[in-house]
Amino acid sequence: MHLILSFCIFGAFVSSLQVSGNTMNLQQNDGFSRNKRSTDSDASYFFYQQPDYPRDCKEVFERCDGESSDGVYLIQPDGYLEPFPVYCNNTVDGGNWMVFQRRLDGSVDFNRNWEDYKNGFGFPNREFWLGNEKLAYITNQKDYEIRFDFVSKSGDPYFAKYNLFRVSDEGTLYRLVDVGDYDSTSALSYNALSTNRGMAFSTRDRDNDLHATYHCADYYNNGWWFNACYYTHPNYPWSTGPHWHNFPGGNHNIQYIEIKIRPL
Repeated sequence: MHLILSFCIFGAFVSSLQVSGNTMNLQQNDGFSRNKRSTDSDASYFFYQQPDYPRDCKEVFERCDGESSDGVYLIQPDGYLEPFPVYCNNTVDGGNWMVFQRRLDGSVDFNRNWEDYKNGFGFPNREFWLGNEKLAYITNQKDYEIRFDFVSKSGDPYFAKYNLFRVSDEGTLYRLVDVGDYDSTSALSYNALSTNRGMAFSTRDRDNDLHATYHCADYYNNGWWFNACYYTHPNYPWSTGPHWHNFPGGNHNIQYIEIKIRPL
């Protein structure tokens, strides 16, 4: 079965994203990219075209008249060379959220190397990791908040929310440089992400954690901002399940997780 999503990009630019069970094919029709340089023969300077694509999901819904549906759209953050597809959630908590991680059935292996976590993997309408390089560009163009949404194995919803989230570039190991205050309205009592503040990203082939004796990402079979090692672990192997410390019913009592960000 194929799902075809047609959507407004910005102005008169329209693209379609075609997603199947195991392929993703992007067809687009745009006259120029954000980074094309234009020149004027009568002037001694050059200038860049204005952005063609929204920079995040908030701009998607602002610029696409009448469009408010959850789904896959193209964005292009400041400085990023090409547009790329993201999943926008306009339903939860006022909308305008961009999802960068989702797990729901274990169909995608999260035990990946540095390059996979850098570039992203999976499918944006199913299980996926958007990619650390994209996250760095997005979260450094303005301030963003972050929200974790969970469904327990008994079907109960929970969430956790922080009022700031920012990731550094690859040169500084995609460090989680900013994690804001824990939202007091969050449905989970334990502030599990605070211990990850300032941590570099680790994968099975890059040991950047603070543990004295072993490599957290290799030991737990996936990538994350490990300290020594964690109190939250959304990418934990599916056979055990994602982890949040003191989660109701048990730390791994999670059958669905979605992590999303939104500009403040």
